Amino acid sequence: MTTFPNLFNLLPFSGGNWQTIDTRWWSPNVSVNFAGNPAVEREVTEDVASYGSQIGWLNDIVLALTAAAPDSLKPGTEAESALKKLKLAQAKIDEIKQRRKTTAVDTARDALANLGSTDKAAYGRLVRSLDPDQPPSIE
Repeated sequence: MTTFPNLFNLLPFSGGNWQTIDTRWWSPNVSVNFAGNPAVEREVTEDVASYGSQIGWLNDIVLALTAAAPDSLKPGTEAESALKKLKLAQAKIDEIKQRRKTTAVDTARDALANLGSTDKAAYGRLVRSLDPDQPPSIE
């Protein structure tokens, strides 16, 4: 957060002379009002786990519990229907995660491409340093 003087409070006896401006306002994140304390919601999602992670953990628990006690859901009930939907959604989520998974090689390739386009000398030194037949350069 950045703090700026509030021009309306510069008059004598007008109260505090500083106004706090939340710089996250400029962020492209979407803010949705939920029940409860918005500051707590923001801190939890920023510092602990996203909503997606939290829901994923709950899904994992539900699927593990139903796998451990398969007879606990009566056939033809809403709970059984919901479990089928959950399993289908989980399979689709896993497919998307696998498809979008970034490997270490992908990350390294992107970093090298970035280095090559921004600092050709450093890129050349790095590539030469990876060649075992090349004598180390003195710089």
